[in-house]
Amino acid sequence: MRRAVFTAFILPLALLAWARPAVAQSMPLSSALSGPIGLNIVPSARTDEAGTISAGISTLDPYVHAFLGVQIAAPLYINIRQSAEASNINEGADRLYPGVDVKLRLISETRSRPEMALGVNSALGHKRMAAEYLTLSKRWKDFDFTLGAGWGRMGSAGHLDNPLKSLLSHFGKRRGLDGEMPNEPGDWFTGDDIGLFGGVEYFTSVSGLSLKADWNADAYQAERNSFGFSAPAPWSAGLSYAPLPWINLGLAAQGTEKIMGRLSVRSNIRDWRDQVRPVVHETPLRPYRTGLTLPTRMDLSAASEGIVLYDPTADSRRAEAKLVLTPYSPAPLQIGRAAIHMANHAGRSIEELSITPTVMGLKGPAVHLLRGDLERALVKKQGSPEEIWRHARFEPQPPAPLKKLKRPGEVEFGLSAFSFVLDNQVSLAEEDSGVLYRTSVVAGVRGPAFFGFMDSGMSLCVNARDNLHRLRDIRPASPLPVRSDVDRFAARTVGLENSWLALSHSFGGDVHGALAAGYLEEMFGGLGGEVLYRPFGSRFAWGLESWQAFKRDPETPLNLGFNGDHILTAHAKAWYDLPRWDMTLQGKFGRYLAGDVGGTVSLLKNFRNGAALEGFVTLTNYADFDLFGGTTHADHGLRLTLPLGGYKHMPPGAAVRVRAAPFGRDIGQAVESPVPLYALTEPLSYPHMAQQWGRVVE
Repeated sequence: MRRAVFTAFILPLALLAWARPAVAQSMPLSSALSGPIGLNIVPSARTDEAGTISAGISTLDPYVHAFLGVQIAAPLYINIRQSAEASNINEGADRLYPGVDVKLRLISETRSRPEMALGVNSALGHKRMAAEYLTLSKRWKDFDFTLGAGWGRMGSAGHLDNPLKSLLSHFGKRRGLDGEMPNEPGDWFTGDDIGLFGGVEYFTSVSGLSLKADWNADAYQAERNSFGFSAPAPWSAGLSYAPLPWINLGLAAQGTEKIMGRLSVRSNIRDWRDQVRPVVHETPLRPYRTGLTLPTRMDLSAASEGIVLYDPTADSRRAEAKLVLTPYSPAPLQIGRAAIHMANHAGRSIEELSITPTVMGLKGPAVHLLRGDLERALVKKQGSPEEIWRHARFEPQPPAPLKKLKRPGEVEFGLSAFSFVLDNQVSLAEEDSGVLYRTSVVAGVRGPAFFGFMDSGMSLCVNARDNLHRLRDIRPASPLPVRSDVDRFAARTVGLENSWLALSHSFGGDVHGALAAGYLEEMFGGLGGEVLYRPFGSRFAWGLESWQAFKRDPETPLNLGFNGDHILTAHAKAWYDLPRWDMTLQGKFGRYLAGDVGGTVSLLKNFRNGAALEGFVTLTNYADFDLFGGTTHADHGLRLTLPLGGYKHMPPGAAVRVRAAPFGRDIGQAVESPVPLYALTEPLSYPHMAQQWGRVVE
């Protein structure tokens, strides 16, 4: 148990500590017992800055809690928690009670009103820890006061009648606070009674030190019924101390008999090192204009710096070229570097530089820059990216036929775009068997361009360590597995992750398409494709995707064989860019790999340094085995990708990928496309250009 807890939760602490720490606030926030920001035992209405990741471990008899939380947006916090029934951290667990906790800030604090937040503990998870709450927090000088009302476990003290009963009889139904069935949305805010909780935090003059006192409404009813637990007093008093901005220690007494201890770390993804390592470029913008216009020299000059320009042309007014974007640096940075090479060979009279960025076979709008703006910013040091942006134009490209691209210095069967990913997957508890985990290394490469316009790729998976053999002890084997045979794939030391051919093309500036065939991902091969409509100036995008998928056989060498199972999947997809929170909301509906029909909703946030964070929930009409031996129609999880290319001795394609979700789900599973159009077109999009534009003069 201790090893599993370390692998699943404590290891991320080291990753967070290794990252650049966040800047300390005048009133530093700290976690409550089970992860969300709060006092000792109870949560407050406070939320963190978007992109903050926190992780920690805490103990208070009769539980040890380990948690990993993400402030996925300014008002939305998601916490993955593992609660073990153990009196102290050195004991083995008698039971495990996992859960996904959510806190949503409803109202921000102003001078006259408090901050308000709504929370659900075990929104998906075991009933033992399930609770809902509404909480208010208000600061006054060095004090931060909290008052709230709780349902479920947090209302088991039963101070007042449930006020929601008067609105709808559903909320007054009898509520079980324990049992082997998971907590469901139908259980939220139900029950005869609610409880009141509150407290205060005092921020002392000692840097990083605060004092906390609170009163909770947890009567430990399930523990009394299960093993005669003697509930402690409802009050607690203690302290929180941050010796460094990224680490926090908590110690408190609950009543006069119980001691709570907590260790947590936090860091903001946006403060982590940029994926682009600083490079001293050998080709500066010339401080003078030569008299010769040499378009053929533009691509050769750019190639000396690893920049791929093709189809360069020039007339008396404008120089034009197409730019092949690499996946490991922002598009504006690459556009700015390409513009330097074009300007150096553009002659005296040309005043406009037009660059069309491309990704594989996809084209973005032509970016028109004024040459004089670049000269003022880079040579005279009198300009800025904002001035360049003000005069820049983005022109959608008309439809064009498939064309064989002759790129400078291209080797017909060359390799490029190496990637090296440390992939970590972890699940919540599987009944009493502890945390399941898998660590592997996925090394890939972009292959040669066949016929001049078909891309290819291949990657291998090296399985380093896992404990997925426990799946067979927990769940019966499926006769038609989708991903429930993941343990058999993980048992092979080296397997082929994917090997594919793809044809992608832009049908004008807004419509993109892709076809792919081969070994698409670790568990499925097949063929299919996607069509995406993504207007450059719009926050909306729509798409259709379909795959004829064939199940791969893990008992064959490198997992190359197929077991005969196949299915046709199809999904309608939509995206909306949320401007206020700088996030993308994605939804899709259709048929999944088990033949089930349903939908997925996810939130995705991309950071300027290349990190990406995603949370998702899938619901379908089929049921799968849940964590407690019952059934569920839901799949859910978090994904985090952290690029490492900015660190010394790391290749540009190096990254750490973390996924926290149940293992071996058969419902709600889709093919992991090797050519996801929305992700591929992200560097061609307006949000990416606007967010990263400051790098155009680097």
